[in-house]
Amino acid sequence: MVTQLTVAFDADDTLWHNENAFAAAEDRFNDIVAPWADAEEAQRVLVDFERRHVDIYGYGVNSFCLSQIAAACELSNNEIPAAALRTIVDTADELLSMPTILIDGADQAVKAVSEKWPTMIITKGDLHHQLRRIAEVDLGRYCFDVEVVADKDAATYERILARHRIEPENLIMIGNSVVSDIAPLLEIGARAVHIPYEVTWALETAAKDPEPSDRWFRIDSIAAVPELIESLS
Repeated sequence: MVTQLTVAFDADDTLWHNENAFAAAEDRFNDIVAPWADAEEAQRVLVDFERRHVDIYGYGVNSFCLSQIAAACELSNNEIPAAALRTIVDTADELLSMPTILIDGADQAVKAVSEKWPTMIITKGDLHHQLRRIAEVDLGRYCFDVEVVADKDAATYERILARHRIEPENLIMIGNSVVSDIAPLLEIGARAVHIPYEVTWALETAAKDPEPSDRWFRIDSIAAVPELIESLS
């Protein structure tokens, strides 16, 4: 078994900006369905559809696009014109091809951590899209592994750790989502660091924080990660 501390980073909204673009796409969706519903109702139906179908569609832009199309049909009683649906598809194309913009300090933090501890990326979403974004910013050069997974639950983390022969207590996960990057790690006995992002997707928003403990921490900036890991090691 690997006894050395290992550090894993989430990608979207931890290493680079992501959810702000999805929020803008949701605003555009509200405008598209405005003839049939106000913004509050549009978002309620969209989020409800995403929540009910995430086990089928998964995560990422393709899932988001399918959910918007289905929600638009539901809100309009299937009267929405094809041209409006094409606008949703065009938005998905824009999201898939938008440039990957690193959060300030992300490259330096991953580099600094990787110089002292084995480092990996664990992210979820569309496989091709996520791999392209990681390659675009070349953060994989700091990592011994990059994992793009269907979901980030306790069982998924356990499989990754077993494959690399890492004991849970030797892993520290860094991420922006309490639901995906903090709670599952605490469940399996690992440690976690929460770095809130300016916008959080509804399905990644926890009803409440985990109980306070010395196994998870919240910091304001990814730039503070190397110093924190040093103190924990």
